[in-house]
Amino acid sequence: MKVLFKNMLSGYIGNADELVFYYDRRLGRILARRKPHRKPNAQNNAFGQIAKNLMGIKPSQAYKDDLISYSERCLHLGEFGGVRPIWNNLYMKIMYAMRDEYPNLDLLTLSREQIISLDLPCRTVGLSILAGYLPQVRNWQEFTGEI
Repeated sequence: MKVLFKNMLSGYIGNADELVFYYDRRLGRILARRKPHRKPNAQNNAFGQIAKNLMGIKPSQAYKDDLISYSERCLHLGEFGGVRPIWNNLYMKIMYAMRDEYPNLDLLTLSREQIISLDLPCRTVGLSILAGYLPQVRNWQEFTGEI
């Protein structure tokens, strides 16, 4: 829902009552949505622990830059619904797709050393695209930044 402020409060983001306000750069507007009501459960906790471990790997700046460049090039792809994904969502997509291919790979204990020693496809964004974890975009071969 588009938000219009009566008293020219145009920079507000955050929570108010049951709404979350945020700025959408693509639309140039402040939007509001209902705050989700989720009860904590074991599945949410496991997902949080995996996300914490994967972000603890701390990908290099070159790897992040490759993911950002990839996201800029994939706007025309139908897979992302015409919305530009952010780098950490693409990073998680790569990791979960890799887990599907290697079922004995535990994302809860995965480390940078394991990625390099096992020569996993998530080592570079280009190898991830070649493995089919992300759709191909133009000039995808230039994504060679190591994790």
